[in-house]
Formats: sequence, C-alpha cells, structure tokens
Amino acid sequence: MKIFTAVLSVLLLSGWQYGVSGNPATVPHPCNGHIELCTRPYSQVSFGCTHNSYSYAPPAGLPVLNQERTIKEQLNDGIRAFMLDVVKPSPEETLWDRVEIFFRNLFSSNKATDDQVHLCHGSCDLIDKGPLADTLVVFREFLDANPTEVITFIIENVSGFHVNDLKPSFVHSGIEKYAFVPTPTFSANATNHSGYHWPTLGQMISDNQRLVVFIDSNAQTDVVPYILPEWEYVVEIPYSNIHPIKEFPCNQDRPRDGMPRDLLVLNHFGYNRLTVAGKNIDTPLTSSQVQENKYNSLGSLQAHLSTCANIWGESRVFNFITLDYYDVGNRSIFDIVDKINRVSK
Repeated sequence: MKIFTAVLSVLLLSGWQYGVSGNPATVPHPCNGHIELCTRPYSQVSFGCTHNSYSYAPPAGLPVLNQERTIKEQLNDGIRAFMLDVVKPSPEETLWDRVEIFFRNLFSSNKATDDQVHLCHGSCDLIDKGPLADTLVVFREFLDANPTEVITFIIENVSGFHVNDLKPSFVHSGIEKYAFVPTPTFSANATNHSGYHWPTLGQMISDNQRLVVFIDSNAQTDVVPYILPEWEYVVEIPYSNIHPIKEFPCNQDRPRDGMPRDLLVLNHFGYNRLTVAGKNIDTPLTSSQVQENKYNSLGSLQAHLSTCANIWGESRVFNFITLDYYDVGNRSIFDIVDKINRVSK
C-alpha cells in the first residue's frame, strides 16, 4: 500500500493523472471518490461536513459534545469538511511562566506556541482536545495516504488569534505543504464577494494543494496566504435552530449583508435552549435526541434541501452539508452529498 501511494503521488505531481484537457475519460483515479468530480470547480462540489468536528467523547456525558466519532474515523467514513474552534487555554501560571511569556512575546513575531492554540468548545475548561497541531497531524497523515482527496477546514477563531499564532501549528504538523493558495488569476473576475476562479478538484490534486482553510476573523493573506477570510467566500444559513425543529431555515444568516458568496454552508443541526433570568443558554442536542426526532434522516435532509432550493435556486450547489452526530440516521449525509454532486455510490 505504501509503495502504491508513493507511486500515485509522483504521478499526480507530474500532472500525468489529468493531462492537459482534464477530460474525466483520461482520469485513472477518482477525485474525492468520484471521477465526475475531477473536472468540477471546488465551488461546484458538495462535501459532508461535521459541526465542531473535534467535540467528541471522552469525556462522555458533557453538554457540549457534537460528534461520536474521532477525526480519523470521520475522515475514513468520508467526511471532507471540518469545523474547528481554536481557543487559548487558561492554564494555572506561576510567576516565572508569566515572565517567560512576556519575554517570548516581546522578542518574537509568533505570539503563541503550538501548545497555546487548542481545540476547545468555547472554554477549554469544558472540553479540551489539546493542541491544534496534534489534530493537524491526523489530517496530514490522511492526506499523505490519500493523494486524491481534498478536504476543508472552517475555523472559528474564538480567542481572536493572529494568523502568526496559527501558522506554527500548520508548519510543525507538516500539513502546510498541502494548503491551497489562490493564484493571481483567482480573483480576476470576482465582484461583490463572488465569481472567483476556483480550480477544479483535479487541478487541486494535480497541484497537491488539497487543503482549503477558512477562518471567520483575523485573516491576513499577505502574512499567511493560505488562511482565507471565510466571509469573503462563504455564506451560512442559520445555525441556532432550537429544538423542537419543525422546519430548518434557509435564509442567509452570516454575513447579513444580503450579498451571496461562491460557497454555501447548510447548517442542519439544533440546540436545546434553557432560559434563566432572561438569558438563553443553548447546548447541543444529544445523539439520542437526534435519533428520536429523525433530524439526520434522509427525509429531513431532503426536505431541508428542497426548501433551500426554492430560496437559493435549483442550480445552487450547497457546498458544506453540516451535521452533529452525522453517523446517526443511517449516515444519510453521504446520500445527500452524492445527490447534490449527481454521482452514484
């Protein structure tokens, strides 16, 4: 298997796989599992996405869990887009720790080290999956072993990190080499946040730029060119859907400027709401609630898509189909993604 992967990687990098025309008839291997996707621009492809991908047990029983399966299992199952929250933990610091941090920040442009950027759900006191760099290694190993797969990160910058705080995690994990960097022609015809010249999946694989990274705040592409500003390219429908959910909404929620983007996140998950002294406290649904209410069923997903197609247009591609507990409900997320992509299993 290792020999096959190494040979395939060389062929991909040489451009042999797709040729000049990009004709799928000449493609001996699929792109994200399907030959038909090789000639599709990235913006015209749908991907199964997990909400708070890192938020799984252990620890079990916490009211902040969103998934049951690990990142490695999600990748192996076919999930190709991942929502990740980056947070700075609040360790118990000694006086000498504070002195060390002061001088490191004084003389270094990298204000945070790998172990200061963690994957946490809001607060690292609730769930802390450790340094971002550790999880990026899992992704990098997957990309190493699967040279015809393209994946996406949608990062929520909870602690407001500078991109120089995040870059070391990408460098030290070894995943930076796979990051997509827009070319000068990428934005040549773009107007009002849309119309970018997205490469095809085949081209991204041939160029070995198979990781697309978006972040919701503090992107500076002149500093780190592969961490892209999410709201320049992506729009989301509402995510704060309160149980019981009669119908999932489809209106543009973020950004609320009424201007479409090239990429669309279809949030299909919900929350429990507890109101205390006039303040709403929202917590993710449990996997049992998702199962009992059939929120992840094929029927629920199809109804949501149908409603959104009436608003966004029948030809609109819903790029990131985002679920909690995607494995609950017969894994219908993959049937829906295949339907949007017009491919068979």
